[in-house]
Amino acid sequence: ATDPRARDEVAAAWGVAELPHRYGRDTGQIIEAAATGELGALLVAGVEVADLPDPARTRAALDEVGFLVSLELRPSEVTDRADVVLPVAAVAEKPGTFLNWEGRARMFDAALKPDQMTRRLAPTDARVLHMLADAGDIHLGLPDLLTLRRELDRLGGWDGPHASNPL
Repeated sequence: ATDPRARDEVAAAWGVAELPHRYGRDTGQIIEAAATGELGALLVAGVEVADLPDPARTRAALDEVGFLVSLELRPSEVTDRADVVLPVAAVAEKPGTFLNWEGRARMFDAALKPDQMTRRLAPTDARVLHMLADAGDIHLGLPDLLTLRRELDRLGGWDGPHASNPL
């Protein structure tokens, strides 16, 4: 977000005039905005409240936000409070890509094959996010993992300076 050349390259690739010049909210800022009523809705995926720096404030934020959607595998403090829970596939049930803090990608295949899964039709997080965006008339054009990977390949790596510390 801080290098104008990186923003310009991605904006050009995506056919938009510009990308935001500042970072979005971090976890603490999202929780605070939800707790104070600044956010009308919140989508939470795979978060354990107890793992966050201030679990009590997080619980208050989840209780305060107007509409809470949870993408989750199993019951949790978030699903207990959610207005809607959308089940998603576990990491072992889907292929994907992990990114480290330097932005290096490590692709992986599903460890379990469809006949080994207990929930064969559970969608990936990416598929659920794509469907939610479509429902909101925001068309991402990234309906599946192959399309997502092609887009990342098309963008290519960043040759400019990298952050020296994780953000």
